[in-house]
Amino acid sequence: MFSATLGELAGVAGRRSVRGVLLPSLVFCCLALLVIATGRGSAHDALHAWRQGSWESKVLVVAGFVLALVCVATALGNAQTALIRLAEGYWSPPLRRTIGRLGRGHHRRLVRRADDASTHDRYPPRTRPDDIMPTRIGNALKAAELYPRLRYGIDAALVWPRLHPLLPDTFLTVLGAARTGLTALLASAFLSVVLAVGGAAYLWAAHAPTPLFLLCLWGGGLAAWACYRGALLRAVVYGQHLRVAFDLYRGHLLEAVGRPVGDGEDERAHWERLCLFWHRGILPHHVATPDRPAPPNPDPTPAQAPPGFCPSISHLTAAAFAAAGLAGALTGAG
Repeated sequence: MFSATLGELAGVAGRRSVRGVLLPSLVFCCLALLVIATGRGSAHDALHAWRQGSWESKVLVVAGFVLALVCVATALGNAQTALIRLAEGYWSPPLRRTIGRLGRGHHRRLVRRADDASTHDRYPPRTRPDDIMPTRIGNALKAAELYPRLRYGIDAALVWPRLHPLLPDTFLTVLGAARTGLTALLASAFLSVVLAVGGAAYLWAAHAPTPLFLLCLWGGGLAAWACYRGALLRAVVYGQHLRVAFDLYRGHLLEAVGRPVGDGEDERAHWERLCLFWHRGILPHHVATPDRPAPPNPDPTPAQAPPGFCPSISHLTAAAFAAAGLAGALTGAG
């Protein structure tokens, strides 16, 4: 049973890797190869050169393509978390103070003008304008992050790593599929931007025809926009699954840590005490005591010097001169 479970998990992980990393990387490498081939001439000329080439050159081209595919897929797989944070709006201070400020101001105006029903799953509540993010994906995920805190008093950043291992396999499959769809579309949007900018720069440097240059630039930009719009819908779905996880399975975590909510006990206050314990180590039943002024420290008594010993600057100077004289005598004698 254990080996079968491992096989199923490996199969799911493999499908997610193919969908979220390998497939976008393959499409990007194929399009990049097409741009490079057409930049040096027409597609017919590139195909003719491939047919007339030796088998050694064909092997080198295929090996280079596979190596590029592996490098792109590896880099993309390691950068999934960074891509999500970039799409959310967690930027460096220069961008956060310029573009980020403009984006937050724009979305705050949208929230003020829209009704609660249209912004429920896509934006934080109106009462928390400081939590507005500069991007739509960031606002959708921020709304899901604030949901357990506003509803149950749960700090999602603290509780989620402890709750995730307790979720059933069926729910984990659905949750993983939603996250894989989000990361795959974000990766496709990022690679589309890279292809549009890099391919257009290459075609311009190679003096390619203007229609081909515009097709690469505008086509890549349009593909990036479409992938970002799809990623926004996936972010909303992923946020809904996160809300469901806290709604249905938060009690499993309380039972696992041995602190279920008792009869008549406020669940919100119970979660707040538990999160405070996980965050700062304060016991859930800790009672704060009033601060007491510290007793004044007694005046330190001066250290007693050994009898007959009274160091002074003159003594130290004499000792230093004696040591220097001794060193000079030994040097002269040598």
